[in-house]
Amino acid sequence: MAKYKIGITEAGDAGLDLSWTSKMNQIDGAILITKCVSPDFYDAALKYKDKVIIHTTFTGFGHSVLEPFVPAPYDEFDAITTLVGGGFPKSKIVVRIDPIIPTKKGIETAKNVFLTFIDHGFNRFRISLIDMYPHVRRRFKNAGLPLPYGENGFAPDKQQIAQVDQMLRDIKSYFSNSRPLDSIRIESCAEPGLTETIQCGCISSYDLELLGLHDDNADQYGFQRKNCMCYSGKMELLNQKHPCTHQCLYCYWRYPGWQESHSRDIADM
Repeated sequence: MAKYKIGITEAGDAGLDLSWTSKMNQIDGAILITKCVSPDFYDAALKYKDKVIIHTTFTGFGHSVLEPFVPAPYDEFDAITTLVGGGFPKSKIVVRIDPIIPTKKGIETAKNVFLTFIDHGFNRFRISLIDMYPHVRRRFKNAGLPLPYGENGFAPDKQQIAQVDQMLRDIKSYFSNSRPLDSIRIESCAEPGLTETIQCGCISSYDLELLGLHDDNADQYGFQRKNCMCYSGKMELLNQKHPCTHQCLYCYWRYPGWQESHSRDIADM
């Protein structure tokens, strides 16, 4: 049995839905996942900085056809660095490149995200590769975007995984030019094909230690779905059962009644 209760905001965006703040007295710590470091989130994050780790999701495609209502990359980067400047520990910020689209443009975009954050002193990252659900494939087609895995593909093939692994090796080589290589953490969960990542849950023993907690069995139980490695004390902090207002094309939520077309284009993705 898990020793602690650790909250997480996987059902929505913690920067848009601050209902998680009302549950902070019920948990031992929290992982807050957001694409939007809003002013209200800024204040709440600083208030609970000793008790939370922030996963700032940053794909590099904000305010594009792929993520139409996510802040533009330069705006969100400024908001993240402002949060650090305001006193939130950089060691408790995880740059979450989630998802990576394993095409030429998708991998180049992810690489640029890595390089930008590394150049500004960040060293912890989490990645995933895009899941192409049937409804996601329909959205891509409606938006005029190519399907990264073809008409019926859900997951990347071995060659695409190998290309992402090569990009990660390049990133590690770049990082090692200025800092010890063992100080970079590039993590993934439920991505068993990748060889260049640390395989661990979104909540792991590493996170518990960052939060000042310790559980000898932290990494020995979990597995809430196939290949999931998350700490079994994880509990959802958001109650919404619908997509958030970002309206990302790759969202696993379905969008009943949503007009799945956009005028902006990102050619040759």
